[in-house]
Amino acid sequence: MEVFWGLAIPFLGTTLGAGMVFLMKNEINKRIEKLLLGFASGVMISASVWSLLIPSIDMAKTQNIIEWIPATVGFLLGILFLLLLDSIIPHLHLHTDKPEGLKSKIQKTTMMVLAVTLHNIPEGMAVRCCVCRNNSTKYRNNIGRSNCISGWYSNTKFP
Repeated sequence: MEVFWGLAIPFLGTTLGAGMVFLMKNEINKRIEKLLLGFASGVMISASVWSLLIPSIDMAKTQNIIEWIPATVGFLLGILFLLLLDSIIPHLHLHTDKPEGLKSKIQKTTMMVLAVTLHNIPEGMAVRCCVCRNNSTKYRNNIGRSNCISGWYSNTKFP
């Protein structure tokens, strides 16, 4: 049952967030867009800190390891991992028609799907870590809230 909830909460959060696109007009006010981007960033960063970095530091304390080393090494490896994927996977960013990643002749819609997939890889890894580590509702709910916000905003501009 824990696995079910570990998958269901982030799935429902992302679905709820993505579903908000049906309540919006075709164009969004630039100020509101900036506000929503900032809000989504804040939610995602806070979910990362409270649900991933702090538990990593706490786990290191219990294992008699220098507390900040595992979190720092994992953080830096995550950055390098995403930079690698960002340079390999052909994808598009908001407000641009110029693709990034390896050159390919795939459609614009496919590149947008790849961009969303690139975004969801670390989220899936985070959910997996939280579910395996603790089966704690607190951690799943933080990631679920983050997925709701990021799913909502990332899908408001989907073609």
